[in-house]
Amino acid sequence: MNKSSEFSFMLKPSSIGGVGVFATHDLSEGAEVFTGTFSPKKMKLEDVPGPLRQYCIYINDEECLCPEKFDRMEIDWFVNHSNTPNVAKTPEGKVFTLRKIKAGEEIVCDYNLLNEPDHLKEEYYRPSKR
Repeated sequence: MNKSSEFSFMLKPSSIGGVGVFATHDLSEGAEVFTGTFSPKKMKLEDVPGPLRQYCIYINDEECLCPEKFDRMEIDWFVNHSNTPNVAKTPEGKVFTLRKIKAGEEIVCDYNLLNEPDHLKEEYYRPSKR
């Protein structure tokens, strides 16, 4: 399928860690995924409780992009990291599959492509750990 919808993904326990996003049906290479509006809010890091920082994208030492509402996070905030991603984001913010994805497969991206400063990346995906 070349197009995803709100019914294309579900949250499940992930072997990578915690919760992950999984395809509910096959997706073709080049399919656009997560087609809704992604609207993170910029926050001062000091205003985000420690345990919730793992869901944020660091901009610099003082600011980060966070879910609009932590109590109602959009599904794309649960995409886990992989050094062999199956989706990638364009400079315009659209997300596309890099290869065919089978139903039941976890959706993963390379967190190193989020443009976070290296010293703020979590240890498990820092370039030195690759």
